Amino acid sequence: MTLAVFKRLAAVAGAGLLATTLAASAQPTQKPATSDLPPVLAKAVKNGSLTVDRQFKTDVPGVTGYVLENDGQHQIVYGDHGYLFMGQMVSPEGKNMSAQYTDKYVPKPDVGKVVDQLKKTGHLVQQGPNDAPVIYVFADPNCIYCHRFYQQAEPLVKAGKLQLQWALVGFLKSSSMGRAAAILSAKDPARALVENENGFDEDSEEGGIKPVASPSAKLKHVINRHYKQMSSAGGNGTPTLLYKKDGHWAAKIGAPGKAWLKNYIHHQS
Repeated sequence: MTLAVFKRLAAVAGAGLLATTLAASAQPTQKPATSDLPPVLAKAVKNGSLTVDRQFKTDVPGVTGYVLENDGQHQIVYGDHGYLFMGQMVSPEGKNMSAQYTDKYVPKPDVGKVVDQLKKTGHLVQQGPNDAPVIYVFADPNCIYCHRFYQQAEPLVKAGKLQLQWALVGFLKSSSMGRAAAILSAKDPARALVENENGFDEDSEEGGIKPVASPSAKLKHVINRHYKQMSSAGGNGTPTLLYKKDGHWAAKIGAPGKAWLKNYIHHQS
């Protein structure tokens, strides 16, 4: 997922991606005019593939940073002498300059807004009691890391100490959408989710529930909306967890482990 924006650029550019010529720089940290962008970026903006929120001068002479947005997800790419590239920029002193640029120039996700959207739109699968500390979980039914999170959280859910609200997405495999739809369309979605996890095949990384062959357009819309909400919260992979931190909603990517979960419950109680 982290490569999604860059892959879209490559698709727009075709074979000429590395042969483009950078245009004149616009004002640092301001949203540039399309005419001021490198040709590849300008073409992507014109056809609606992505948006360039701003450009900025980096600490490396001649290298310009660009903040790209696609489906609510932001990413920084760099331009220099006709080339566009991505990844971490590290200074001679070992400082992660990309992290600093991200903190300074990339908009912070409004995780609380995403939680409010999830509460209003529904189609969540709840585990655990209503009065327990809650975590919203974006998960793909074929995601092995989601499965491991399920295993980490299961004892706490069964003990009534943790509430999980699962927002299912379906993008990892061709069967993901069908499995997510199978869970959401079941008479008892919570039981269907348990069936998927109890039957999870770790070798093939496949969930245990039989996929729906032709999910309805309504369910597809719900599942795709969850994906967009995950991206809006800053999630670039599954599982993405939305949880309370110091009274505010925050996002965490990946299975955090039993110790983190117990510590979270302790601070929420």
